Amino acid sequence: MGSHVGLGANPPVGECGGKDQVSHTTGINKIPKGENTMFEDKVLICRDCGREFTFTAGEQEFYAEKGFQNEPVRCRECRNNRKNASRSENREMHDAVCAECGAPTKVPFLPRNDKPIYCSACFAKHRAQR
Repeated sequence: MGSHVGLGANPPVGECGGKDQVSHTTGINKIPKGENTMFEDKVLICRDCGREFTFTAGEQEFYAEKGFQNEPVRCRECRNNRKNASRSENREMHDAVCAECGAPTKVPFLPRNDKPIYCSACFAKHRAQR
């Protein structure tokens, strides 16, 4: 790459800004391979609930190692709620009868007669016996 003379403190887009560069869009330090970089906890505001949450140094390191470009915008609770809501909305449930105790139950698949269907309690018992 060419010289940066007369271009000010910032190199042209696409050129390296040095080994300790920081993303201008996220503020997350990029970790050069083989080097230890220190991160500090950051307090962020959740987009959904408006509460403050801590983006820990360990989480920042994980994000940097995985190459994630953006900081989280939701607290852990709101992220989990959002994940669970999208999973349960798309799931069609089917009525069934537990093969062990006879209780009515719902399952996320179309029941077939070739395999037994269990309610949550009986399923947990069978799973523990494995």
